[in-house]
Amino acid sequence: MTRPATGTVTGSFAGTRHLLRLILRRDRVRLPLWLLGLGGMITSSALAVPTVYDTPAKVAGYASAVGTSPVSYLMSGRQAGIDTLGGIVANEVSQVAQLGICLMVMFLVVRHTRAEEESGRAELLRSTVVGRHAATLAGLVHGVTAALLVGLLTTAAMLSVGLDTLGSATYGLGLALLGLCYAAVTLVAAQLSASARGALGLTGAAIAAGYLVRGVGAVQDNALVWASPFGWAQRMDAFGAERAWPVLPLLALTAALLGLAALLTAHRDFAGGLLQPRPGRARASRALGTPVGLAFRQQRGLVVGWAAGLAALGLVYGAVLPTIPDLVESNPDIASVIGATGDVEQALVDAFLRYVFVFMAVVSTGFAVASVLRLRAEEESGRAELLLSTGLSRTRWVSATVSVTAFGVLAIATSTGLGLGVGYALGSGRWDRVASQVAGQLSYTPAVLLVGAVAFALAGMLPRWSAAAWAVIAFVFFQVLLGGTVRLPDWVDAASPFWHLSQVPVDAFAPAPLLVEVAVAATLVLLGTWGFRRRAVVPG
Repeated sequence: MTRPATGTVTGSFAGTRHLLRLILRRDRVRLPLWLLGLGGMITSSALAVPTVYDTPAKVAGYASAVGTSPVSYLMSGRQAGIDTLGGIVANEVSQVAQLGICLMVMFLVVRHTRAEEESGRAELLRSTVVGRHAATLAGLVHGVTAALLVGLLTTAAMLSVGLDTLGSATYGLGLALLGLCYAAVTLVAAQLSASARGALGLTGAAIAAGYLVRGVGAVQDNALVWASPFGWAQRMDAFGAERAWPVLPLLALTAALLGLAALLTAHRDFAGGLLQPRPGRARASRALGTPVGLAFRQQRGLVVGWAAGLAALGLVYGAVLPTIPDLVESNPDIASVIGATGDVEQALVDAFLRYVFVFMAVVSTGFAVASVLRLRAEEESGRAELLLSTGLSRTRWVSATVSVTAFGVLAIATSTGLGLGVGYALGSGRWDRVASQVAGQLSYTPAVLLVGAVAFALAGMLPRWSAAAWAVIAFVFFQVLLGGTVRLPDWVDAASPFWHLSQVPVDAFAPAPLLVEVAVAATLVLLGTWGFRRRAVVPG
């Protein structure tokens, strides 16, 4: 068979259709899980909202309280039509839908572009009749298709509860275009970084920056929202004025990023990145000769990145805290809405802090799972076999990663609390609150450790099902962010470790649930260790 000239357009994209079929075959389980998980959360929320806000008085109460809340602005932006049922549904699903679709396309695109090059599988495919840009295009089409399907599912869910057709379609389109934009961001990151983890880190930082910029702009009600793709998608004003022109900057940025990704692909070495890692030292430190030292060296970038990112996010959230008491003056009825008595301003601050504490803790479960699943990555790459062929026991090997994960969770919680405390102190001058905010964030770490322990137990006992730990995170996100709206049964809520902990600072701290969850996490770690010791190492 004659290979097409790769210098032509046809040659550059040769084999795309076959690669796309291969991707769909490999993701025959993963993609439906993403669609069912994300689409299911959006649909369940859309179905629940009309049953909760079933009278004009309740809709007006929502618009009066949540529609003027800086917490809502920071997390979901300024939703148009907040005094309508459609606006309420959009506001309730926005946080999960927007962050979820961005994370989905990020993981899918990196999995089928940079991760394939890093593993060496892409090189084998390139030895056949496959063009230079075929893999990039196939990964992009896969991510874009997933984003469009989520947009369609969201529109269908909104239409199923009788919401306005134009508003539902506008919201679904904006959501899909947001996913499209961050699929292009991911492609650029995949060209810059030489590793899948680096590409995920760069894209994750871009998602966090866009989300944060939109939130700060919404709180301050200024033009900063227009500096973020999240803001452009939301300013299509679904269930409000329904404007089409914000589609143009979204498409323009997406096209520019895709062009940049194509340019970078053509000017880098295959399997390499434009941002090359620094060469290591000529002599290793003594710490690298220990299991814990090696595990920390492998994950130090992960720990530092998560700690710095959440600390920065906490700094912004903390800076917003001093502005919350202004709500009492602008909307006195909000005190009765949240059930605050006595010092209403402090009750508002505490309610905001509780939400931020839980939200930050839930986000950090991503680190805990990614950290312990590093063990599976070591197995699949074959490096675990090399380590275990020395005098290193399996118990010491897995214990090192567990120790680094526990250290990382505590370090991330501490840095997040410090960010919150310092941000609040800079805005209010209350430096005496820094320690209490660090303690408040740390009070939620047992739940984070428990989620990480579930992932570790799966990796040890059922290695082929270890990826199911990400489904646990999806459930926790759903329960924390939408559980109150959907009104889940108590037995479903009870499956989330965050449901059992004291809601600091709204509630007084209770040590009993914390100790129980730590004990359960320790038990799961022992089970996972037993599984690692008894089963065979499974390379990819």
